[in-house]
Amino acid sequence: MSEIFFHDTHLHLDLFKDIESIIKYIEKNKSYTIAMTNLPDLYIKYIKKYKDLKYIRFALGFHPELINEYSNQMKVFEKEIENARYVGEIGLNKTKDKKDYENQKELFKYIMSECEKYKDKIISIHSRNSVPDILNCIEEKSNCKIIMHWFSGSINELDECIKRGFYFSINIKMINGSKGRQIVNRIPLNKILIESDEPLASGKQNYNLYFVKEIIESIANSRKKSFKETNNIIKENFKRLLQ
Repeated sequence: MSEIFFHDTHLHLDLFKDIESIIKYIEKNKSYTIAMTNLPDLYIKYIKKYKDLKYIRFALGFHPELINEYSNQMKVFEKEIENARYVGEIGLNKTKDKKDYENQKELFKYIMSECEKYKDKIISIHSRNSVPDILNCIEEKSNCKIIMHWFSGSINELDECIKRGFYFSINIKMINGSKGRQIVNRIPLNKILIESDEPLASGKQNYNLYFVKEIIESIANSRKKSFKETNNIIKENFKRLLQ
């Protein structure tokens, strides 16, 4: 698998029981990884503990489902945002509780306005059942590089995100489902990145990089391109993301 460009733009490293072995595996295999955090305090914990890693970077996150329970964490987020290159997981998760969802929207809009003050933020966004509201909170000509994580919205919503130049991180469950494949096949190849969303996606505690090969093969076959060409395009996408 040496020819494969290993990367994972959305991994929940902090949710693994044996974090140390996962880190060793990622570093050994030279897989460029963006590790999400769900709360600002966790971000601080991991950037201090693992500041010398070569291939793993931690993202400053505030998961929408935790906003009401941990509203005091916003002060921590505000303090850390200036120096955080990566931001995530943030976004919206539409629920039946209207007050909860309104709080999510208010916070997400504020977070995006803070990120817009800078020109180097790479943001991984959760958008379950909420793409129109996500779009309303992001400036049309954003200073940020937006990654739509595990996109599951409508085709019209997808087209608007594509129009705005967003990136999309693709995982195994997307390529294995009919709706997911329809979405993946519509995304411009130069906007595709790869994610695992583990351990949440599978619910398992083991982690290996074979998913990268499987996703590249699926995309190559659907676009009628060689594995090598598809791999190189996705590699360039990731490099461009970091520029």
